Amino acid sequence: MTRERVALITDSTADLGAGESAALGVTVVPLTLEDGGVVYSDPGTLIRPGLEVMAGETLRARMVVGAAPRTSMGTPEDFARHYEAALNAADCALCLPIASTLSGTFTSAVQAARDFAGRVRVVDTRAVSVGLGAAVRQARVWLDAGRDPGHVADALTGYGDRVFLRFVPQDLRWLIAGGRLSRVAGAAARFLNVRPIIRAEGGKVEAVARVRGFQPALRELVRSFPQDREAYVLHAGNLRDARWLAGELALRNVRVLGTREVGAVLLVHAGPGTVGVAGVPPVVP
Repeated sequence: MTRERVALITDSTADLGAGESAALGVTVVPLTLEDGGVVYSDPGTLIRPGLEVMAGETLRARMVVGAAPRTSMGTPEDFARHYEAALNAADCALCLPIASTLSGTFTSAVQAARDFAGRVRVVDTRAVSVGLGAAVRQARVWLDAGRDPGHVADALTGYGDRVFLRFVPQDLRWLIAGGRLSRVAGAAARFLNVRPIIRAEGGKVEAVARVRGFQPALRELVRSFPQDREAYVLHAGNLRDARWLAGELALRNVRVLGTREVGAVLLVHAGPGTVGVAGVPPVVP
């Protein structure tokens, strides 16, 4: 009996580099960024035709000097184009986009899937960033092992509920601009040197703690990190503090899988200098 060929699709909020997505055989649907009236393609394996890619380094530099970029969701046309290309070489497809509660991108993915006669299943992992990337890696392992794609989809629904994803912004203006922090609260926090710890878990983004000082806030990330998770340390142009955080986690016998730059979605909302950590479940064969 011939094994069903299954295409795996995600979007650029999964923060998979071009090399990694190619190695996993994953199609990446890019979101877009708007800055100064110009629309750019968020970095991904495949870009939206006709749009220049906005590199993370360029985006950070523009934000530092006052730019206020915005992210835009993937459109149904974006997903339909990538579904069609993927299904040319596959019998069906699993699509794992950003959490349905965080972006209209999920709705776009579902809407586009309706035109493919049940050959595309969209999974709400309730994850974003490295958490979504971890769900994609787990999907690849299970699909390569021959697991039924329907069972894989069911098992990964709500995967983000098991992800520990928290970060500490270095400058609060981006949280204020995005509406995550009021101007009054932001002014008070700056005066007292208070840093909120932001949780992006289970499809929700919220402040879970407020700590006086950036370094003490990073120590709180270490203290609260769950021992049964593996870690990716994240940063937005702040490698020094990211390396410190990785070292502190390793001292607590946490397996640190890598240190990487955040993608555009977290960068736009948290701002340059941000440091965080994602705790993901170990891959299950």
